[in-house]
Amino acid sequence: MVTGASSGIGEAAARMFAARGARVVIIAEHDENLNRVAKSINSTGGCAIPMVADFSLPGGVAGLVKRAEEAAGPIDILVNNAGVGMQALIGERPMADIRYLFEVNFFAMTTLCAEILPRMAERGSGRIINVSSAAAQFGCAGFSAYSASKAALHVFTQALRVEARVKGVAVTEIIPISVRTPFFDHVRGNAYRPLGVVISAEQVADCIIRSAESKRPPPEMWPFRWIRLVFLLNTIAPGLVVRYNTRIFDRNRSAMREQTKGKRVE
Repeated sequence: MVTGASSGIGEAAARMFAARGARVVIIAEHDENLNRVAKSINSTGGCAIPMVADFSLPGGVAGLVKRAEEAAGPIDILVNNAGVGMQALIGERPMADIRYLFEVNFFAMTTLCAEILPRMAERGSGRIINVSSAAAQFGCAGFSAYSASKAALHVFTQALRVEARVKGVAVTEIIPISVRTPFFDHVRGNAYRPLGVVISAEQVADCIIRSAESKRPPPEMWPFRWIRLVFLLNTIAPGLVVRYNTRIFDRNRSAMREQTKGKRVE
C-alpha cells in the first residue's frame, strides 16, 4: 500500500513493487493521475489497485486500510509517502495552511499506522516505511512549518519503531533531501524550485524497495548519505552552522525571488 502514488517517489516505488510481482494498492488525491499510473502498471503485467483519498480530511483517511485489504488482501507493507510542502517565511501564511500541512504530512500518516499496526501484529509480521525529509532533522529557513511537520513524523516514527518491533513489525524511515518530482509544483505559499543537490525519485524509491526486501530492515535510510555530515556538524558546532546557513539563506532569497517572480501558488 503506497500513498502519494500518482507521481514522484510514490509512483516510482509502486512501479518497482509491481515489477517484483507485488499487488500494489496505490493511493492519491487526484484520480486522473492515479488512474494513469494504475493503467500503466497493469498494462505491463503488474497489478495496481487505485484508491482516491483526501489526506487533508480525517474522514478521508479513516478506514482506508480496511478498504485496501478488502480490495487486495492483507497489506504486508505500508509506505507512507503522501505529503505537501509550503515555502513561506514565518507569519506569511494563515494558520489554516499550517494545519492543512500537518493534516496531510502527519495526522494522515499516524491514522494509517494506527489502523494497520494491529492487523500486522495479529499476523506477526509487516513493514511500515515512512518517507520523511532531511528537513525533519534540521529546520530549513523558509520552510518552518514543513520542517516541523516532518520533524513530528520523524519523532513519531522513532517511537513507533519500538512499539511495533515487539509485535513483529519493522519500521523504517526514509530521509531524502530535495527530490526531482512534481512536489514543488504544488507547494503552498511561494512557488519554489530546489537549489543545490537534487536527487531523483528513483533513488528514494530504491531505498524503499531495499528496506522492504531486507531481512533486517534498517531504522533509517538516507538516499544521499553525505547530508548526515551536516547534522553531525550541527551537533558539534550549532553556532557555526547557523551563521553559515544565514549567509546561504540571505543569498538564496534573491535567487528564489528571481526564480518565482510573478508566480504564486495559493
